[in-house]
Order: sequence, then C-alpha cells, then structure tokens
Amino acid sequence: MAIDTRQVQETVMLPGPQRYEYFIQRVAATRTVWSLFRNGWALAKKEDGTLVFPLWPDSEFAKICADYEWTGYEPQSFPLDELVGELLPQLEQDGIATGVFYTPGARDVMPSAGLLLRDLDDELKRLSSQRNP
Repeated sequence: MAIDTRQVQETVMLPGPQRYEYFIQRVAATRTVWSLFRNGWALAKKEDGTLVFPLWPDSEFAKICADYEWTGYEPQSFPLDELVGELLPQLEQDGIATGVFYTPGARDVMPSAGLLLRDLDDELKRLSSQRNP
C-alpha cells in the first residue's frame, strides 16, 4: 500500500521517538522493511565511529535520504522475517547499530539491533493476538 505525499511529509516531520513507533507498527503490518542499495547496502557512522545500518518503513522515506545523503543508492526491500531472523542478530553480533527511519539531517533514532528485535517481536505478538483473540 503506497503512501501519499502529504502523509510522507507529515511523518518525516515527527520527532524521532514517534518515527520509531511508526516504523515498528508499519513494518510489522506490511512485513517489509526498506534500506538503500548500490553495490552493497548503505551504511552511516555515529560520531564515535560505530557503523549504522539504516532502515525505513517504506520506499518513499528511503528515497528521500537517497536523494539527500546517499546519492546513487536505490531503495530496496526485504522481508521482515529476514530482518528478524538473520540481519538483526548478525548486526548485533558485529556491533553495528540500526538507524531507524533516518530523515535528511536527523540521526536520532539508533536503537541497538537487540532492542529493535524485541520491539518488533512485541508488535508482531500484539498484531497476532488482535487477529486471534
């Protein structure tokens, strides 16, 4: 389900914690996550040098950052199951942080891979209980 331009603009303007909550809910509902790819996945760095793997809930949000900070990268999706089952455990093992829902110039939502995994798991359980009361 595509999102309209107004919704993109409103969501991008949300404070970091609200963007994070939106990310968790949207990714759990669509079971799809987005990042940027060009001969490899896009990465960022925290001020202390820690690598950060950026993630978005929809291609439209990833595209904004591709146009701004990662020129030449394209949004690419992958299944939520791959994020939860493979990528987040590997990122945690490698000491790479997650950059959830970057916006141009804003890098304030960087949970550990373990925290993101727990939050996604909690949301998936919540959705499952709503479907199967």
